[in-house]
Amino acid sequence: MVVDQMILHRVKRTLRKVNKWQPIMRAMSDEELQGQTAKLRQQLKAGKTLDQILPEAFATIREADYRLLGLFPYDVQVMGAIVLHSGNIAEMKTGEGKTLTATMPLYLNALEGKGAMLVTPNGYLAERDEEQLEPVYNWLGLTATIAFPKEGEEKKKVTPAEKRDWYNHDIIYTTASSLAFDYLFNNLASSTADQYLRPYNYVIIDEVDDVLLDEATSPFVVSSVPMLQSNLYGLTENFVSMLVPKMDYRLKREDKAVYLTYHGVRKAERFFRVANLFDASSREIYRHIALAMRAHHFMRNGREYLVENGKVILLDETNGRLKHGVKVNTGLHQAVEAKEHVKLTPNQKVAASITFPGLFGLFNKIAGMSGTVKVNENEFMNVYKMRVVQIPTNKPVIRTDYPDQVYITTTEKLMRAINYALQLHKQGRPILLVAGSVENSEIISEILLNYGVPHNVLNAFNAAREAAMIKDAGQEGAVTVATNMAGRGTDIKLGPGVKEKGGLAVIGTEMLSPRVRLQLAGRAGRQGDPGSSRFFISLEDNFISQNSTKRFKQYYRRLARRYPDRDRPLHSPRLMVSLAMLRSRVAGNEEASRKRVNKDEVALRLQRKNFYRERHQIMAADHFENTIGYWISESIDYYLAQKQEWTVHDLGLLINEHFSYDVAEIPPAVVTSKARIKRYLEELSRQILTAKSATLVNNEQLNHFYRSSLLNAIDSCWMDEMELLTNLRIEVQPWAMAGRDPSFEYQQRSFAAYKKMLLRAKLRALDNLLLSTIKVNKKGELVVSFN
Repeated sequence: MVVDQMILHRVKRTLRKVNKWQPIMRAMSDEELQGQTAKLRQQLKAGKTLDQILPEAFATIREADYRLLGLFPYDVQVMGAIVLHSGNIAEMKTGEGKTLTATMPLYLNALEGKGAMLVTPNGYLAERDEEQLEPVYNWLGLTATIAFPKEGEEKKKVTPAEKRDWYNHDIIYTTASSLAFDYLFNNLASSTADQYLRPYNYVIIDEVDDVLLDEATSPFVVSSVPMLQSNLYGLTENFVSMLVPKMDYRLKREDKAVYLTYHGVRKAERFFRVANLFDASSREIYRHIALAMRAHHFMRNGREYLVENGKVILLDETNGRLKHGVKVNTGLHQAVEAKEHVKLTPNQKVAASITFPGLFGLFNKIAGMSGTVKVNENEFMNVYKMRVVQIPTNKPVIRTDYPDQVYITTTEKLMRAINYALQLHKQGRPILLVAGSVENSEIISEILLNYGVPHNVLNAFNAAREAAMIKDAGQEGAVTVATNMAGRGTDIKLGPGVKEKGGLAVIGTEMLSPRVRLQLAGRAGRQGDPGSSRFFISLEDNFISQNSTKRFKQYYRRLARRYPDRDRPLHSPRLMVSLAMLRSRVAGNEEASRKRVNKDEVALRLQRKNFYRERHQIMAADHFENTIGYWISESIDYYLAQKQEWTVHDLGLLINEHFSYDVAEIPPAVVTSKARIKRYLEELSRQILTAKSATLVNNEQLNHFYRSSLLNAIDSCWMDEMELLTNLRIEVQPWAMAGRDPSFEYQQRSFAAYKKMLLRAKLRALDNLLLSTIKVNKKGELVVSFN
């Protein structure tokens, strides 16, 4: 608290400096104000820092916002902007104008000419913000754009030159997922001409808790060649469907564990006709059984995924959005597809992957903003070294937040919530009725229809109409049924006469984490408007049933017997304490999971950084003779070290396997020492490469051949490395049972694996260089075939 007060004191001191410049800016003509950008850039060239020119720069863009948009940022918005420039997180409540706030630090940091980005939760918000604010930036002499195809142009193929133009703009609006995939594809390019990114400089992450917390453990993956598809998914699905609960398997939802009993193991051995399910030869069968059981008990249609047009599409629980193009790895996605009896998608090798913490760790400076991030301030400080600063609201919050009402069953909870909604609807108040899942939103919608209440349903099935629905959600008598709306980024503005009726009412129908609950409640009471929030929960809620301990569940059952009148909410102090403890424990487990993933990501980040550096050096090189000579020499040393004594026959086999398919006439004197063998093999390699170069037209084609050979080698080995590291994350977890740190084991093994990968890349490059076939087609293009 003392630290927060000190930070706010410094922020207010800077605010006063900005306000001193404001009358000067107001007195300027349009031409003089537009000339401020060149003046400020000149000050930077003269040696001033961004912090030193901040007051003048903020006053400049603040006045430009007013003249072009008619919006003059409030003092609290300037305070938020100062926090964002410092590389910290500004907690600003819903409706406080984060979009306008971001214009100030974006303008200031773009003056260096290195680029400034704003990352939004979805493409609609990025397009909306860029369209609204681009005139301001252009008026001041800066360029701004969105860094992805606009709506309706998604199918249009974007060239590297177009992307390079996007990323060379001064200010860029984009989404986190677009930025992640652009980074991965940029580093998979086969030539520097196909690359388009410049070094990352400054970024503001909107809804930073959603990106760096909720989505922190989900890697973005670029897939490559399909792997051989297993035929066990269908068989194990049939087997798991036959299992009897408790007799054949045990389910522990609180630990998210399901496993076969002795009886279940014997049944599996009979079904699959194996003598021992735990024998190494049966390992794949057991793995597929485990995947099928997880698909049945922990992946539920309507909560974790939806089936749409014959495809399994993952569902984001935090905001109810469909995650198109995202798959669960390790085969679980295929197990879910087998469970739903839809066509199985192929398992593919991973060509590249990155998590959001790894991606944003590449920036020189990152900042974030959100409406409810203070509850996780310790994690942001410990993991990202970012401090959370609460910005005061422009007007006092007068929203009424009622205590939770707890019921025993889901049925009673939903009926009480709907009756409460009907009561408020009769008063003409707009209502946001929040369901915990897509399935529950459909149930609530059907009940409202039975009562004759017109309403909109905002869930994964109709996310395309999201903006229009939210725009109408604050009108008199409007009822909107939605899944969790955390991070949607669009304000619900009250219609005429609604304030007098009490404002927007948020009604929750599920127990949620404290942060998501605050996000939902924050939809009401924006900018000093009246409003209210009330949450109805039951002991059957998904959050409670999945995370409660056995002791808590027994206590809940006793409560159910003790309160036969289920129409009334429970008022047990012990129950409220137990639910608070449950929330705290779940939050702690989630934080520990993110911490573990971040530790693993550090090891992968080092490998990725080194690999991409090596790859870029190969792409940018003009001469390869030294590199190729070194790689061939190292490969020969490796092969010679495999045997102590060599014969002519052994050497002939080695040559035919890795150097040349032609019969080699090897003088017997060559095998008398390894030094002679090495000189012989190096000379043979030189002769083969010289013969190949003679068939080429010019040095450009020769360099293309060398470059293709090396890139193919390191890329294929990197894909193997990515697959190994994905499996390694799972393999090291049991070490925790032995008191060892799984993350330490992961880092040790991954480092050893990376060293082996570099050696494999050199060996494969030798094969590519010497055993490949090359020819020039009729168009004069070089065609290389690797064996």
